[in-house]
Amino acid sequence: MIVLHYHPLDGPLADRLRAALDPGIDLRVPGPGVNLDALAPLCDGVIAGRLSFDWLRAARNLRFQVVPYAGVPAQDRTQVAMLPAVTLYNSHFNADVTAEHAWALLLAAAKRLLPAHARLARGDWTPRYDGPLSARLAGARLLVLGHGAVGGRVAAIGRAFGMRVDAVTRHGQPAPGLERTGTTAALRALLAEADAIVCCLPDTPATAGLLNAAAFAAMKPGAVFVNVGRGACVDEGALHDALTGGRLGAAGLDTWWRYPTVPEERAACPPGRRDWAGVENVVLSPHRASHAEGREEARMDALAALLNAIARGAPPRPVDLAEGY
Repeated sequence: MIVLHYHPLDGPLADRLRAALDPGIDLRVPGPGVNLDALAPLCDGVIAGRLSFDWLRAARNLRFQVVPYAGVPAQDRTQVAMLPAVTLYNSHFNADVTAEHAWALLLAAAKRLLPAHARLARGDWTPRYDGPLSARLAGARLLVLGHGAVGGRVAAIGRAFGMRVDAVTRHGQPAPGLERTGTTAALRALLAEADAIVCCLPDTPATAGLLNAAAFAAMKPGAVFVNVGRGACVDEGALHDALTGGRLGAAGLDTWWRYPTVPEERAACPPGRRDWAGVENVVLSPHRASHAEGREEARMDALAALLNAIARGAPPRPVDLAEGY
């Protein structure tokens, strides 16, 4: 089985991936003398996101494409949908660190650490005596939106904190460790009882704008909201208004509505249209949940496990092209 890692891969990472593969999996990587177009007809599988459709069509023996991260670009879903012989997979190699980051945001927001830090750095001790109280999480109710690889870990950590955990999922089926589950039809009812909400949803037609003004109005006053899913799931203006208007107690955000498109923008790119710098009760994080030690090694290990499973005839669940994940 010939598998091409389409984009360049550092030597040590290529060695790590190759060493973990079962015999019979022939990994190819870009390098001197490697013609990617000439390889196309030989490949059984390809590891890449945002592939050109011309290359995919030339890969006439291709059986699968692996997007080596969780969020599957719409381009890849659309293209694979036109190729009935090709199955699309993705990788949740970063699920553990993303869940950790969600909890870092939740704790920082719920305990109001950043405003207290800023004031104490100026010698101001008043947050110890006055102002809003921190949220108590033990015994509180956590609502996880999207109970997949990331959401399942977020929920498990919530139970370790002694929280009661509910979830909104695509099918709303009961799951171990969850008190209640529901589809998006039950979203507002579940929001009304949640003390903390963590969004782990992908960007799909069904989730776009799901957390709108009506959703924030349904939330319990003082609730804490965290987003490690996708910015497109949230109406930016509605969230900003809920925070500045006092409906929400606090928020922690790692995903956004606007991103730098060229390196020159990285030091000067507001993450949305609203003024987030002026909101005291929000923790801002520049989409860095997976920016953690061992990230690329974990990616290689996850790719090896996925490729081995395919080679053994026991592949994981593929991406649902209609649902987007």
